[in-house]
Amino acid sequence: MAPPPPSRSERTLDTILSNASEGARESLRLLAEILGNEPSSALSPTTFAIQHLGGGVLELASSRVATQGTSLALLGNLLRIEMERHAGAVVIGSPGEGLPPTWSQLTVGPDERVSVPGRLIVFFPAGTLAAIPLCVHIDDRHWTREFAVLSTLAQKPAAEAVVRSFTARLKTAENPLRGRVLEASCVENSLHLGVTSTPASRRESLILPAPLWAEIDIFLASATSRRDLMRRLGLGTNRGLLIAGPPGVGKTHLVRIIAAELSGQFTTILADAHAMRHQIAELYSEAETFGPTLVVLDDIDLVLGHRDANGDNGALADFLATLDGVLERKDILTIATTNDPKSLDPAAQRASRFDVVITLPLPDEDSRERILKGYLAPLDLPFDFPAVARALEGATGSDVLEVVRRTVLEHGETFTQAQLLDVAATGRWQATVNRRRYL
Repeated sequence: MAPPPPSRSERTLDTILSNASEGARESLRLLAEILGNEPSSALSPTTFAIQHLGGGVLELASSRVATQGTSLALLGNLLRIEMERHAGAVVIGSPGEGLPPTWSQLTVGPDERVSVPGRLIVFFPAGTLAAIPLCVHIDDRHWTREFAVLSTLAQKPAAEAVVRSFTARLKTAENPLRGRVLEASCVENSLHLGVTSTPASRRESLILPAPLWAEIDIFLASATSRRDLMRRLGLGTNRGLLIAGPPGVGKTHLVRIIAAELSGQFTTILADAHAMRHQIAELYSEAETFGPTLVVLDDIDLVLGHRDANGDNGALADFLATLDGVLERKDILTIATTNDPKSLDPAAQRASRFDVVITLPLPDEDSRERILKGYLAPLDLPFDFPAVARALEGATGSDVLEVVRRTVLEHGETFTQAQLLDVAATGRWQATVNRRRYL
């Protein structure tokens, strides 16, 4: 015998819906919308938060993080970690406007990406993200860019503590970009940091006078071996190094060596010309996300001019304000290179911006000999290296490399000293520009 049907008092909403036809359920959904109960995909983040936290809109508080594009994606990665950690308890909502939750791709390696929340809101019950119930809202659209923890007004201090916890975690191993080498560029008028390979250059690959290496070590000490002492004495851990010298003497090579030595301990940000000119303030704001950071501004004279020159000095003004403004920064080393220090405004070379200025000289005869031996030693050729070095008077390290390269391309792995000197004397190793006009 079939069981008797449930009485009217025993008929729950679930029972009614389970026995209703699809047409009836659709009618109920339409009726619910008419009565103001919108489907969850259409709820705004504010309405979603009110439904899960209780109270009204005037009782809702938002604790926001002011952030840039890459920092926002990294906060999204931390949010993903928390969502996975409390997967059975959290409730995920849409960004509203009938849109589903959106996920973005965060590049954490040359061929490695991870999906992170892009536009959504998440409810964390009490005892998960914090002792109190909270909602976390993220929106990565470039005209919005928001990461906010929503709570009731009474619980706003606890929400602000969660925000501080998220930003502090960006300077730990939970940040997959920390300690990496990043390239700064502009994408859709916003700063973007992309992962690039870590340089493998070593000091022995660059021939420099010993006093210059000593000056570089003193510069690095403020944020490495002398970091704690500098902090304790209130002397600051931000320093700037300006590397000057003609093309080909090894300025960029020196930067690669420093970046390689600081790899893992420091995050390195390599800024392209567009980022230097238009996003310098945002670049340094992002740098604070990663803890100890090395910012590299290559060929700075091409971007930052002199205030007496004609044209737009906006990039110079932003640079001066960023490196020596009201906001005090910590553990940021800045290295800039220039072919012509005189082209830079004197204010850009003040001690508060670049407290160490070094000029890389043309290699002397002994240095040229060491450079030649470094390239040619594997071939074991019977050369009079001092004589060849004397013949290359005035050559930069880059020039010596090109002479050797051209000789190897012409003659292979066996060639005479006379053939090498012939290549050097004729200038065949130099690039030539054809100035004729063509139709």
